[in-house]
Amino acid sequence: MRVSHLELYTHCKKIFQACGVPYGYAEEGAETVANAEFLGLYGLQQLSDELPYLQSQMEELEIQFENDQVTIINGGKQSGMLLGKACADYVIARLQNQQSVAVCVRDTRPSRVLTQQAMYMSRKGLGSIILYQKPSHSSLIISSPRSPFPIMIHKRNNQDIIEGINKELRLKGNEALSLPTETTRFCIFGTTKINEIDDLLDQFQNTVDPSCIIPTTEDC
Repeated sequence: MRVSHLELYTHCKKIFQACGVPYGYAEEGAETVANAEFLGLYGLQQLSDELPYLQSQMEELEIQFENDQVTIINGGKQSGMLLGKACADYVIARLQNQQSVAVCVRDTRPSRVLTQQAMYMSRKGLGSIILYQKPSHSSLIISSPRSPFPIMIHKRNNQDIIEGINKELRLKGNEALSLPTETTRFCIFGTTKINEIDDLLDQFQNTVDPSCIIPTTEDC
């Protein structure tokens, strides 16, 4: 059966609301799932996997640490498909005063649907890098306003890529990104330095060995 984007969005919102998810989060989650499904990112499968863990009582996001470069947030065990938009908005707000910032979320459940937040930030004219860990591999999403779609890289270890990102973006000390090593964390890095993001995209497209990349379908 074929459905329109609006029909799928409406259906997903009803599912979230039936699980007790507050209206605003239900809308954001439904939009994330519907967009992911239409882009071939298995949004409905992600939603199905998340259903047993969705919490009807949404805890407030708690900032555990913050400085000029980095914010660490406790996600309250909630799904990344519900928290991703709020965290992306926080990155965007912080970029009003900084060229580059990172928001790292703990105690959550990330997945490939975070690609939606990378696309959302690129539509705001910002570059972004999203990192998260899965049981068998590390995942990286890179997006630029000048690129039609984000690039997703799934490797068994992205430590070498993280080091390359920090070098390319001249991130040192507190600005340096660390690779998430637990499956309950993700990190969104945002920047106004679009040229550096574009150079990084070109580098990955031209130099990454395809034999080392894990297919998107294995990002379960």
